[in-house]
Amino acid sequence: MSKKDLHITFGFSGNATLIQSKLIDVEKGEILGFTEALSLGPLCDLGDAEAIESRKAWWTNVFGSIQSEGSNNFVDDNLALLKKVISSSDRYRHIYLWLGDDANEKIIIARLLSHLKESSTPIHKLNFHHMNFRNEKGEKLNLRSLQVMREDNIVEASKHFEKLSEDDIQSYSSLWSHIRSNDAVVNLFDDSGKHLAGDETFFDAYLLKRCNETPQRSASIVGYTLCDIWDEFYDSSVGDLFLFYRLKELADMGKIEISNPHEDPERAKIVFDVRKKD
Repeated sequence: MSKKDLHITFGFSGNATLIQSKLIDVEKGEILGFTEALSLGPLCDLGDAEAIESRKAWWTNVFGSIQSEGSNNFVDDNLALLKKVISSSDRYRHIYLWLGDDANEKIIIARLLSHLKESSTPIHKLNFHHMNFRNEKGEKLNLRSLQVMREDNIVEASKHFEKLSEDDIQSYSSLWSHIRSNDAVVNLFDDSGKHLAGDETFFDAYLLKRCNETPQRSASIVGYTLCDIWDEFYDSSVGDLFLFYRLKELADMGKIEISNPHEDPERAKIVFDVRKKD
């Protein structure tokens, strides 16, 4: 039996888009998808039990749960997938990383390639900078992830794979070592690709900038803040739930005032009014 190719994606939507495009012949290729947002929270790796537990504890504290299905959790699920890819990498003909330059995807590549430095299997990555997607007005779209593509974009995107050299792989591996050494809980990259690291307060100033002395709905503040983050970093790695959490923390610090929460306790975590204190 001839070897299959391995296709690696990130996110439920990115994985679904590739599958639904039907570009990959299931007889010749296998599709596996990572789902863990590595841009947020303390990072961990295989064999580092202390770091794994630290990551789980942080996510539970910030988001309330890390359960994905039944008794499983996404941290363990993604580590198990990482272990599977590493242990089986030499059984594939080629490995294709359908991953872009968003922080989550870049860090996934860095962690994965730190383990595949010695693999003999050719590894290829999409080069989003060479893609030329435009909207109905003819304006160039700055697409940096499969997650923001449509099914009909996939064929064109697939033309822009580049084989990673040994130096490329070593560079990603070194990036993973560098990120792990920072002990940050927010990891992003600026538009030039420079790594930026910070603690939980990284985006507090962005949120406060959108608050004023007139009460506003939390969703409005978070929504505008996400747009501000996109305008500065061209990155969608920071989710709304983290920003809702930070609004609660800012209220506890006395910098804003929260009122009129939703009557349902779960909805009240994200639906409330916000007023900046004098």
